[in-house]
Amino acid sequence: MVGRKNRDDDWRDDFFDNFFGDFDIDFKKLNERMTRIFDTFRKNVASDGEEPFVYGFTFKMGPDGKPQFQEFGNVPELRRYNPSLAADAATREPITDINEDKEKVYITVELPGINKDDIDLSVNEDSVVISVTEGSRKYYKSVDLREPVIPDSASAKFTNGILDLTLTKQRKGETGGKKVKIE
Repeated sequence: MVGRKNRDDDWRDDFFDNFFGDFDIDFKKLNERMTRIFDTFRKNVASDGEEPFVYGFTFKMGPDGKPQFQEFGNVPELRRYNPSLAADAATREPITDINEDKEKVYITVELPGINKDDIDLSVNEDSVVISVTEGSRKYYKSVDLREPVIPDSASAKFTNGILDLTLTKQRKGETGGKKVKIE
């Protein structure tokens, strides 16, 4: 029986190593980064105590079948990786989800505690910028798109703190930019 147990253990190790691929490596990198962030948080909490620190991450499988992690929040360590957040300590990076099919790109952004009129949403053919600079909560997110889109096709809806944006992918030869009105 001992020989069989070792053979089964070897099979399990080989199967799960191949099955999960780079997931373990990505998760270890995220864990190391979170440890650095919380170390920085503990060092800076006494000096910056006005705005609470917010940090989190989301995980999903990408269209290529590989895991994708996205961080959000306003912690100082996160600002080092996203210079657009560095200007204002109260600015948060919102949770953002991006999905697409053959013809459209769907972006969902969580913006709790704000009014629709405070959202500044700009779309060009290769990126989307969401900014909230008024009110008690401030948010900023710049999204680089994998494929060009038609800015004039943009439609946005804001309901209960959730901004949903739909964009049509661009066919060759179509270009432009547009300021998007939110319904």
